[in-house]
Amino acid sequence: MKELIPIDVLLSSFGSIEGGIIILNAQGKMVYLNEWVQNHALLMSDKYYGQPLDEVFEGDVSPVLLESVDGAVNSSLSRVMSYRIHKNILPLYRNKQMVDEQALSVSVSVTPLPDMTGILIRIVDYSSLVKREKQLRLNEALLKIEKDYFQKASDETLSTEEFVASFIRQITDKVSVIDVHFSLIRGQEPVYRCHSDQPKEELLIEIERCIHSKEMLGQELDRFVTYKGQQQGMTSSVIHFSDESVKGVLAIAKRSDLLDISLDKTMTKVQNLIHNLVEWKISYEKLSYMATHDSLTGLFNRAYLTKKFDEFRRQLEERKIDRFSLFFIDLNKFKQINDEHGHKCGDKVLVKVAQRIKSSLEADDVAFRIGGDEFVIMKADIDPPTYVEFLKHRISSSFLCDGLVMSVSSAIGCAQYPNDGENLDELIHLADEKMYRQK
Repeated sequence: MKELIPIDVLLSSFGSIEGGIIILNAQGKMVYLNEWVQNHALLMSDKYYGQPLDEVFEGDVSPVLLESVDGAVNSSLSRVMSYRIHKNILPLYRNKQMVDEQALSVSVSVTPLPDMTGILIRIVDYSSLVKREKQLRLNEALLKIEKDYFQKASDETLSTEEFVASFIRQITDKVSVIDVHFSLIRGQEPVYRCHSDQPKEELLIEIERCIHSKEMLGQELDRFVTYKGQQQGMTSSVIHFSDESVKGVLAIAKRSDLLDISLDKTMTKVQNLIHNLVEWKISYEKLSYMATHDSLTGLFNRAYLTKKFDEFRRQLEERKIDRFSLFFIDLNKFKQINDEHGHKCGDKVLVKVAQRIKSSLEADDVAFRIGGDEFVIMKADIDPPTYVEFLKHRISSSFLCDGLVMSVSSAIGCAQYPNDGENLDELIHLADEKMYRQK
């Protein structure tokens, strides 16, 4: 075998190289290591010249690499190896002072030099590419969750708490490289809390307490939450929603310190995802409430009558109830209250009457305000005359309104399904007629 090509001539032929260069002589003994290799590996000694490859590095050299070098020495065979296939080809680290850190992801090519003057080992570090790929996969998983749950936000049967619990489970399942700990607070109570182990639960509870007690607000609270998370090896934050009664506390951590993802970027993406989905669900809740409820009294509105009537009829068909009744309520001389005391006082009377109607309902009963001073109640399995008298008495009890003692009586008509009518219009018409006879 000829003499080795001069090192400076050989390196000049590579141009600008990002990665490692190792040159062996014709017998497979060490001749040269470039600075990149020295910066990413622990060497047995700086006197590596003439040493076998496996006696130069502190740490294991892959047998596959050693076999490839022997193949190049004996039969001029070239070989390319990848970290993904052959773990730990060489003991290379991102920081050679931290040998416990994750080894670099590299590809290695073993190539005989021209005229068999020696062997070139080229090392390409693709750790950053792997990191980007992991981050892209994580981002794709979060985007899919966001798309799926934007659609689910309009599901009226799914409460905000159930909605949040569902997509947090999805994040935990689909983005398996992180632990997600999240608490959703509505008013003064956490309505949902996700945690994996006791220390993280304590972190959420402590932050929740600070939010409830209002010991800290705004940036001061955010800084405190960030600090508390760092103490437990996590990234944490408070999520503020447009509905001021709703707050979120988020903390995430890598499943392993060796995982090659950016926790700060991941935190931002998860935080934005949770914020956007909860905001979307809150908006749908508000829109749904406005579409089905009377804005003054909080009772259901006329538009919701048909749906509730169909639900009662379905319960009857399924024999969950024996019968149900519809009560039509009209306040007596309500116009006189508006004329004498003003509409502001009249509105307060309506709110008071609605409160008394609500207090007369059982769990499965429903009440509606369908007009100015007209209300409807649907109740199952009730004796109508007894309930009518009870409700009249409750509505007519005196109360204070702007310093005045007020009292309002009512006329109430009742119709039963299916005896008095087979559809909603027939029941309302009959109950309305009976109510007017009382007037």
